[in-house]
Amino acid sequence: MKRWAILTILLYFICLSILVVPLFILVALKEPSVLQIIKIFYIWFVPVLVLVEGVLLLVPVDIVRERPIKRRKIFVSAVVVSIPMVALTIGFFVSIALMIWGEDAVGNSLYNWFGIIIIAILWLIWGIIFFKSYTKQSPISFIPQLTKWLLRGSILELLVAIPSHIISRHRDECCAPIFSLYGIATGLAIALMSFGPGVFILFAKRIKNKKGKKLIAPCLDSHSFSEGYPLLPAKSRCALTPSCRFAVS
Repeated sequence: MKRWAILTILLYFICLSILVVPLFILVALKEPSVLQIIKIFYIWFVPVLVLVEGVLLLVPVDIVRERPIKRRKIFVSAVVVSIPMVALTIGFFVSIALMIWGEDAVGNSLYNWFGIIIIAILWLIWGIIFFKSYTKQSPISFIPQLTKWLLRGSILELLVAIPSHIISRHRDECCAPIFSLYGIATGLAIALMSFGPGVFILFAKRIKNKKGKKLIAPCLDSHSFSEGYPLLPAKSRCALTPSCRFAVS
């Protein structure tokens, strides 16, 4: 199943390139540094996004392979998935500030210790929220819950970043259109990322069906991955069916 996880990550990278690069070219075509903008995105953003996508697949891979879920992987998932949520949160508030006050009110705040402290605090808050959510539900429903947060957050961020970009371009500001453009690209990239675990489960289910095997827990057959799963007590076996061998360690 690791090969299918790698295929899912590769598919995410391809879709990311197909959607985001044309976005930069079309929207920032008049910018003399459009190639530099794309280069920065691939150097600083794409590796982090691919890493987060890979971490999102840690728990689904163990579920499909019928292995106990290590709490270490739950902790790592909560910490790493907090990174895109921090990016969405910052992009949301920066886009609002750009619409209201323009780039002068935002530019100075992004490149000082205050901005770094805000990022660290947001990272800690989201990490705690995600890890606390695990204690209230089973590990099977943990990853779908994370993907719900990512998808909803990316949609909300896009709803703000797009008007912000339009307004900042009409003002003929220097850096604001680039900030908001990165916000749009980040929103699209994270929205795509949220579908990764579901795509992997579909791959795994197809392979299991071809081999004449049932996909690990019947709960994965009877519930949509994108819709989440019934809440179950942590530290317990899946109670959906007697034959389900899923366990937490």
